[in-house]
Amino acid sequence: MFSASCGLSARPSLPYPPEVADPSEHVANPFADDPTLSRLVRRVDGWLGLAEQVALIVLGLFLIVVCAAWFFTENFFTKPLENASADVRYTVYLMAMIGGAYAAHHRRLLSMDLLNRILQGRARAILRIVTTTFALVITAVFFYYCLDLYFDTRDEHTIEHWMPAFAAKAAMAIGSALIGVHLLVQLVIDVDYLVHGKVPPEPEMGAA
Repeated sequence: MFSASCGLSARPSLPYPPEVADPSEHVANPFADDPTLSRLVRRVDGWLGLAEQVALIVLGLFLIVVCAAWFFTENFFTKPLENASADVRYTVYLMAMIGGAYAAHHRRLLSMDLLNRILQGRARAILRIVTTTFALVITAVFFYYCLDLYFDTRDEHTIEHWMPAFAAKAAMAIGSALIGVHLLVQLVIDVDYLVHGKVPPEPEMGAA
């Protein structure tokens, strides 16, 4: 009664028109114009990024458990947890490599952006293709030598506990392979747009 007499509405004010149920409908999808191939590889890249995120969460939880068990057994029990330091080293190393791949998925790797700020349109897209191709070649060379190193050292005896040593030895190869896949996806999308006579959308942080 009081609100009606004062001219106040009992309904809370909305930050968007009442006829729109979801404000996200006003947010334009920057990838709505994707050609068929680009849409497919972008979806695969998204699944791969999700798998990397799950792997990082699992490894992080494992690291917490190991560190907690190491601390309590070393301070409150007569027999400490043996070789737990190896678990910590291997897990952190593996997380670093998968984290680098996840950064590539979200386009958060370091890049020289000065020329990209100067150029516009197709010239900017072509420059991005050139730099991505260069990064992909370097990643492929790095992957080759990491794989060669893994095969040379996989039979060597290494102290391990819960985390297998081969996971740490293969970490660089795994990380570089995942980074290469993400770079290849970005390259395919840009080239696919240009082939279809379109200017590829600017990469958005975490959007792909």
